[in-house]
Amino acid sequence: MSFFSKLFGGDKEAEKTALDLFKGLFGENAKKDDKPEDKPEETAQEDNTSAPADTGADTVSSGPSGDSWGDDMPAEDNQYRHEGAFWLYFEGIFDIEFAEYRYEKQVLTPFKRIVYTFYSGETKVLAVELMSERCSAYKFRNDCKKAGLAYTRFYIDHSGWWNTRSYVVRRMKEALN
Repeated sequence: MSFFSKLFGGDKEAEKTALDLFKGLFGENAKKDDKPEDKPEETAQEDNTSAPADTGADTVSSGPSGDSWGDDMPAEDNQYRHEGAFWLYFEGIFDIEFAEYRYEKQVLTPFKRIVYTFYSGETKVLAVELMSERCSAYKFRNDCKKAGLAYTRFYIDHSGWWNTRSYVVRRMKEALN
């Protein structure tokens, strides 16, 4: 019985997710002296069905800032250049770019689904969902729509999506307007 099997009580999906995260954080390609462009490609997707297919490329694109999808990792700051957990990358953006808002974090499924609720004073103004492509994408979004709460989501593990800083900021500002 493996460590993760004991930890997650035999939940195979949770074990696989934890093992993937562990390998990503502590695998041989995650050494401190690695350059970001030397790391294996990890990808994420936003809500768009026309995402390009993953080719396994790990080169840096010279494309314009704000391009958050494609085969090549953009030169711009993105989720996969960040050293640390994916949620810390997003929280860093929230803290700097949306400092006028207070937010609360709710972990719905560890390593797969986190919801941030943003407040202006005491009023809820935005829900941001960070989620795996394997999670249900509709229930929470529909609940927000019914409640009149602005909503956006970012996939954290979909091939071809990088979640560049400018893309995250742009999507959140669009949702707030």
